[in-house]
Amino acid sequence: MKSTMTERDKKLLVGMFIGVIIVAIGYWGILPQIKAYNSISDKIVKEENIKKINELKLLNVGTIQIQADDYESRIAEKKDEFFQILSSSEVDKMMTEMATSNNLDIYDLSFKVPTTPSERMAYKNSQLYNIQLQQMAAYQDTEAATSAESDVNDPSLGGTGVSAAPTKTPEEINAEVFGEEEGGYRPNTDIYAVPVTMTVGGDLDDLENFIDDIINSDKRILMVGYSWGEYRNLIRGTTSEEITDAVTDSSEGVTAEEDAAVESLKTKKSLTVKLEIYMCDTTDVNTDGEAVEGTETEETETGEE
Repeated sequence: MKSTMTERDKKLLVGMFIGVIIVAIGYWGILPQIKAYNSISDKIVKEENIKKINELKLLNVGTIQIQADDYESRIAEKKDEFFQILSSSEVDKMMTEMATSNNLDIYDLSFKVPTTPSERMAYKNSQLYNIQLQQMAAYQDTEAATSAESDVNDPSLGGTGVSAAPTKTPEEINAEVFGEEEGGYRPNTDIYAVPVTMTVGGDLDDLENFIDDIINSDKRILMVGYSWGEYRNLIRGTTSEEITDAVTDSSEGVTAEEDAAVESLKTKKSLTVKLEIYMCDTTDVNTDGEAVEGTETEETETGEE
């Protein structure tokens, strides 16, 4: 059979063939090179930023060392205001000694030692609380954006491995070298708050001294609230050797049988306080701001006494 292809058809076929070749060369040849070029350009920009930061660090190594020493000293000074990480038995002993040293009777003591740092927020109707919420939201948005960018740039997570070329201003580079401005929100990773509820009884002067000891403690204790009450000690028996004490809440009153057996009725003032004891791991720094090597953090016990 003879071909009836015209000259026009031949030219069209050749043109299509050339077009396919051009597309193939562009897709499998030129496009990968463009992607590789963009990736290398991004790496060059990143390395230039790192170079600028390292040059600033070299030029200001003395200033940075002074700043680091100052931070260490300030951290040590602040940490010294907190209690060392205490176990349940140590918290119980401390509160018991604080009460008995003021000649007080202990009617109730309950607390729970936390295993994780305690996030504290200001009073919810205060201006500081709103500022904290704004700072927290901004911090979480920054963390989420950083995480998303990391996922995009990580090929193992389905990312392209290619990111937009980062550009940093001199102010951002200085902030990276010398640290960002203080006062922004940071999640708590060091401070543990032990909530304590304690009821003690005794003379009014001793109870007031007990409150003063809490307020004037050289370590951080916050009195969240307190309330006054009364406890009645019913002393009964026929001889002094047989006298026994029975503590009865004043709101319950005294029955007729109890009233007949009472030889002495003494009412004591009682005080119920709610506290927060703040602890911090201080084994890695001392009061001079120098790191302490070779120490291990005591494992916190949990429980309720």
